[in-house]
Amino acid sequence: MGDSEAFRAAVSARAAVMLDSDTSPYDPALEILGLASGGAPVDNGDEALYSLALIWGELTDRVELRPAETDQAETHMVTAAREWLTVEGDREAEAQYLDRWLHDILGYERPAPPQT
Repeated sequence: MGDSEAFRAAVSARAAVMLDSDTSPYDPALEILGLASGGAPVDNGDEALYSLALIWGELTDRVELRPAETDQAETHMVTAAREWLTVEGDREAEAQYLDRWLHDILGYERPAPPQT
């Protein structure tokens, strides 16, 4: 994936697949993780790349490493996908989405504010 637009289109396509209730969200979620972990699109500073890798990595890890949490993880995957499709392209809404998913839902610690 060479640029931000192609990366985002690919993520959105996989997110849309997750909204099909006849399909397990795990495989498209794993594909999003692969896209985000591939290192693109660092060329134009797309802030979503790193955060999406953390979100989808955590959700797929829950299925793989904690099978008892599969139902909850898959519910989160569908919700995260639906919300991403709603906010993608609005950088302010994306930042709120990424912050909420990383810190409020998945429990990653917020970075300390810079000291002045």
